[in-house]
Amino acid sequence: MLTNDSLSQLSQLKESIRASKDLATGSVRATSGRFGFVVLDDGREAFLNPEQMERVFHDDRVEINVITNDKGQLEAEFEKFIASSVKHLSGRYCIRGKGHFIITDLPNVNRWIFIPPRDRAGSQSGDYVTAKLTRHPYKDGKAQAKITYKVGNDDTPNIERGYTLARHQIEDTWPEAVLAHANTLNQIPLESAPDLVTQRKDLQQQPFITIDSASTRDMDDALWVEATDNGWTLHVAIADPSSEIEPHSALDKEARKRINTVYFPGNTRPMLPEALSNNRFSLVADSPRRALVCALSVAADGEVTHTEFIPALIRSHGKLSYQQASAALEGRAFEADEGLSPIEPHQSLLEALHACTTALNKYRVAHYLVAQNRPDFHLHLSEQGKLESIEKVERTLAHTIVEEAMLASNINAGHFLAHHNAGLHNCHNGFRDERRDDIEKLLQEKLGETVVATTTLEDYRQLITRLQADEQHQALISTCQRFLQPSQVNTQAGAHFGLGVEHYATITSPIRRYQDLFNHRTIYALLEQQSLPVFNEQQLVKLQETIANNRKANRYMEQWLISDYMQQHIGKTFTGIVALLTNQGVGVRLKETGIEGFVLAKKPGKKAPANSGDKISFNNQRMELSWNEQPILLDQEVEVVLVSIDREKKRLTFAWPEKAAVKDDTSAA
Repeated sequence: MLTNDSLSQLSQLKESIRASKDLATGSVRATSGRFGFVVLDDGREAFLNPEQMERVFHDDRVEINVITNDKGQLEAEFEKFIASSVKHLSGRYCIRGKGHFIITDLPNVNRWIFIPPRDRAGSQSGDYVTAKLTRHPYKDGKAQAKITYKVGNDDTPNIERGYTLARHQIEDTWPEAVLAHANTLNQIPLESAPDLVTQRKDLQQQPFITIDSASTRDMDDALWVEATDNGWTLHVAIADPSSEIEPHSALDKEARKRINTVYFPGNTRPMLPEALSNNRFSLVADSPRRALVCALSVAADGEVTHTEFIPALIRSHGKLSYQQASAALEGRAFEADEGLSPIEPHQSLLEALHACTTALNKYRVAHYLVAQNRPDFHLHLSEQGKLESIEKVERTLAHTIVEEAMLASNINAGHFLAHHNAGLHNCHNGFRDERRDDIEKLLQEKLGETVVATTTLEDYRQLITRLQADEQHQALISTCQRFLQPSQVNTQAGAHFGLGVEHYATITSPIRRYQDLFNHRTIYALLEQQSLPVFNEQQLVKLQETIANNRKANRYMEQWLISDYMQQHIGKTFTGIVALLTNQGVGVRLKETGIEGFVLAKKPGKKAPANSGDKISFNNQRMELSWNEQPILLDQEVEVVLVSIDREKKRLTFAWPEKAAVKDDTSAA
């Protein structure tokens, strides 16, 4: 038995050994290979060899001893496992001999994980499944999991949507309490339903109209404009779910959980039950609806000189489509789809809306920033949920009318809420701090100046306006865009560099976005001098995470559908636009479909190093690339050949026409 003195000496020895080590904590960063790194909290990076990497997942928190290996690089020796964010897994079920595994497909967690016999849930090889991690691999590199849900296999109808939802943990069913609440609201006549807003102005006689896609049912804005002595008063009526959905109710909690409507190809995952989003709150024609009306006084030059928010009762006098309204403005014949209103009663209103929003656009061009619009693409699916065709949706005059009205409403809502230090704001802070020196040096060189300021909103506005006006330097705009920070939703008002405005807070889609619903409540509280609703830091983080996750899910499903659809086009040549430059090759977006793929630079093979590869020179600081001595520019038009598709990773590989070597990847399904 050890004496107290012996135990004390042993403890001192352990402390001495520990004190002699270079101990640090950090997060694991996986790579495309078997090795990885630990990004330490003090800014250093330590190499993780393949054996060590088998014991951890990407983003695990660990304590390590930092050593210097025989290559002179910092290397990690594990001391302690701290925490892991990996709990939910998704992938394909695989049986190899007597072993059952899930081959995970989550980003940076691409490995086989053993499923014990009791946890297999009758899964078959090839099934798409989700699982719960039951044994972390830190101890011996052997992880285990339990199957939680069998989604289906490649023959299951709409497997793409079902698996995407499961993979990204997106709920697609409604709790009973939420449906009961929605059905109760939907059955109460509007005139007798309780209203959370104290007073409303009756504007039912004013000729509001909706302009949207012909198939749209969740219509959340309607427009009406009247001429004044010096311009127009533009009225934007916005659907008002905040008038009936009480904070902290079952409906409100579910909407805050979902955060926004996700427009998956083929159908949507709504934020509110369809009985509400497509009926009760939708601004359907010839039905009274509660609305928050943003009344904008627009001068002849397009400047908004005054904004008023009016709780109102409105009635849409017509449902028009973009194509129908544009044809009327251009004097073209148009056969309206069933369900659309006749155009004739609204012709003069359309023309007035066009004149008003044209002025708004001219003012934006002169004082803010207007980016070049890219076309939208609509994916048409079969009944089985497979992609059948891709439609390029060209922008019309009517699209511009709606866009300018929405932008004006959101910009001035941002000013109003910022003045009261309230609401949720869309902020965009310009260039990333770590890239500011790079872009400023590049701009100074290209523009021939000693100093180019980029810090303030006015600096950025002047810079982009100058580049847009100079054809010689317009290509720099694309470079600038690659150095920008992403926009964020924030409780503090701030500038939106991308739009070139001081403030921006969205209010125009409260049926589809929770932040808009919250901003409606905030505006009403300010109008009625009541206490303001609160959105705390934890809720803000969750909102941002959910928005990002919903966006990733939509992208994942689109890529899956596209990778299957494009199998029939392997070997074909397409025209595209350079969208990405890296030291590995070039990302290309096809002009007619918006489909994206990658031209990978050929490297000398390890078995035949004498074989010539492509000579790539990429300057990340300047976003400039040379391929075999030929410069390749962002937004440059190029011809590419589709040579292969990785159907597991949902990636398309292109090649330059003279180098194309087509591969048959059908076996990768």
